[in-house]
Amino acid sequence: MNILNKLTIKHLKMNKKRTIVTIVGVILSTALMVGIGLLLSTFREVMIDEAIASSGDYHAKLLNVSSNNYNTIIKNNNIEKTYAKEFIGYSKIDTNDDFKRYFSVFYANKDYLNHLELVSGSMPKSDSEIVIPEDSKTDLKVGDKITLNVGNRYLDGQVNNSNYYSKGEIIKDYFTKEYTVVGIIKKDVYEGYSEVGFNVFTYKEKLDNQMLYIIYKNPKKTIELTEKIAKNFSVEEYDLNTSLLSLYGVSKYGNIMRSIVGLLVIMLLLVSVGCIIVIYNSFAISVMERKKQFGLFASIGATRKQLRKTVLFESFIVGIIGIPLGILSAYIGIGAVVASMNILLKDLPNTAFKLVTYPIFIIVPIIFMIITIIISAFIPAIRASRISPIEAIRLNDDIKIKGRKVKTSKLTRKLFGIEGELALKNIKRNKKKYRITIISLFISILLFISFSSYMNYAMSSMDNDLAMPSFDIVLNNVSLTKDKNIINKVINSKYVDEYAIMRSETYLSKYKVSEMNLYNDKYIKFLKENKMYYADNNEYINLIVFDDETFKDYIKGIGNTMKPVLFDKAKGFIYKERTRKSYQMNMFNNSHEEIPICKTEDANSCIYTLKDYYISDKEYIGIRDMYNNLGITIIMPRSYYLEHITDTYESYEVVLKSNDVKELDSLIEELLKNNTTSMSSYNISKEYQMMNNLIIVIKILVYGFIALVTLIGVTSVFNTINTSINLRRKEFAVLRSIGLTPKGFNKMLRYESIIYGLKSLLYAIPTSLLVTYLIHKQVSDYSSIEHIIIPYKAILIAVIGVFIIVAITMRYSSRKIKNENIIDTIREENI
Repeated sequence: MNILNKLTIKHLKMNKKRTIVTIVGVILSTALMVGIGLLLSTFREVMIDEAIASSGDYHAKLLNVSSNNYNTIIKNNNIEKTYAKEFIGYSKIDTNDDFKRYFSVFYANKDYLNHLELVSGSMPKSDSEIVIPEDSKTDLKVGDKITLNVGNRYLDGQVNNSNYYSKGEIIKDYFTKEYTVVGIIKKDVYEGYSEVGFNVFTYKEKLDNQMLYIIYKNPKKTIELTEKIAKNFSVEEYDLNTSLLSLYGVSKYGNIMRSIVGLLVIMLLLVSVGCIIVIYNSFAISVMERKKQFGLFASIGATRKQLRKTVLFESFIVGIIGIPLGILSAYIGIGAVVASMNILLKDLPNTAFKLVTYPIFIIVPIIFMIITIIISAFIPAIRASRISPIEAIRLNDDIKIKGRKVKTSKLTRKLFGIEGELALKNIKRNKKKYRITIISLFISILLFISFSSYMNYAMSSMDNDLAMPSFDIVLNNVSLTKDKNIINKVINSKYVDEYAIMRSETYLSKYKVSEMNLYNDKYIKFLKENKMYYADNNEYINLIVFDDETFKDYIKGIGNTMKPVLFDKAKGFIYKERTRKSYQMNMFNNSHEEIPICKTEDANSCIYTLKDYYISDKEYIGIRDMYNNLGITIIMPRSYYLEHITDTYESYEVVLKSNDVKELDSLIEELLKNNTTSMSSYNISKEYQMMNNLIIVIKILVYGFIALVTLIGVTSVFNTINTSINLRRKEFAVLRSIGLTPKGFNKMLRYESIIYGLKSLLYAIPTSLLVTYLIHKQVSDYSSIEHIIIPYKAILIAVIGVFIIVAITMRYSSRKIKNENIIDTIREENI
């Protein structure tokens, strides 16, 4: 090892604090870059598991496939696996489930049966054997014989294919067959929560009119291959497993993928720039600190090349320590996050996070950090090697000023005294050190506000796109007279946070959409642009009826009179030209036109004309889950409904938002069991469990990112300010020697802190708003967020935080200097 490298190591040891802070900066930057990769891979893996558990592992589903086409399709070299089943019909069963009243009977081939999870018994080997799910709430067990009448559901003489059981429906066109129960299975993953029947399976190898589930070897080719197969075999209906495919980066809506890629690019650019600036500042400060040393080396014969190598050797030492520790920190940190998420979500089934590593997510950050460290050291090294020995020893290059450049106004001295004037002059004459500090603060503020914007937009777009229900449990077929006692016990339960008693009806207006004067110009333009302007159709009216107590609570802030409310919000999705975009907007002007309410079967047969009403976009539990996006939604109290619309008996629904869904579900089950009622309950939160998990996980991850980038920023600020103060020790000693008191010294530092804070905020806030705008542009390509979401809270925290951090760092850095001997410090010639 040559003498210059030995002196470099000695310098690092002598300046332990700055060395440690520099290494910490590298560790945090490496941990952030590697951590992003680990989180993406872990998050992607768990979401793939969630999607498979929720919707199955298939990529595409073809409907009505004949046996001949099936035999040809499965020979496609791009297909890895297929499952096939054929729906036979429904059979009414004796079950204590209030929602599912049937067996949905299917033929299934061997491949489909093999993908089912067997609990006990065996799979059927003939069409006289059957397997049933364990959650069917029947008394059937393996070995039992069961006779089923398998046919179609009819309601009012029409085939009923809806997913909801309707009172009065019957089974017709049925055949009768005896089956032997040979096995009990877990609920089929392809069976939705809202289906009216439990899926049961019997065996048949050759199927006609089948549902064919396909898993491709390369998921990214799913859309292309499925469209080709559908065209070649005249398959008119097919579905894609969009929730799973989106995790493979596949979507038939190209705008969504473009927006996601754009958001990732913005995020990675922010993180990359932040890491580069932090590390660059560290080496720039180190070179500035060693400038006199380099001048002495040059004066005794060290070449420019040797000086550059000295700086690069320092970067090698820092990197060889920082990068491995950063990788280790990433694994420890992300491992702790994964463990925490598993603890937080332990009560939710199908949620098991595991730390997943894709080599590319480790290799790329390591290469990036090596290049960043080399460039961050090389640029200051070039500058250091070009300075003449005399200038470096005298430090002439640090301060090159003219008198006019450090002039301050008389107002500065009047407001802040001589100390304030000294602080301002020092900043003006030490522009390089000052600039490094401002850049560090700027990056810290920028990262914090920008990631806060990501959080705001993530939550807002998820609210639009996921269409999460506003309640957890719904009680169906409720009589407000017969079931009054049960309802009171439920809504007064400690497990209920919010509730609404309501029903919905559909009517028509006698006017066509083009004839309605209610709509504002913006909404009409939107309908026309998206080909949703139904000029030849009568407008639908969605009538939502609240019980009077619920309605009184709803109209608080709208008005005091119990008159109807015209709900002024349109919300939904637009699909066109391989794009999907959510929208949400106000619909009406304030014309208060009369609204005729007519029968759906005859638009000219009107029941009532609504003349006096409120117009409001106020949300309330249950509203957005009940109204039809294509039409007028009117909310009215039950008393008004009975007086003006109908006086016949009608059933209601009670929607409940719970703080403990499991306990509330048990309470309702107990009440329904012990009382005579036709009421039933449905726990809708189960159906949206995966989405709730997704929201919780995203919040944890984004807040984790915000905390980490803030820590990196604080580290950089501490490093720059601490080193800057240390480099000014002689200057401070001279000021103290000519009479600067401790009080004056503190006042000068406080004023410098204010200037640092204000200048960094002046640059950082507008830049952060620009980044917020870029995020808005990417999100608005697939989600209708009309106004830019300004992160006011994050900006306020940044404004307060920057002054606190600078003040604390200044105080810490200057504490030792205040106690130093003035004469020794002035005479000190530290090499």
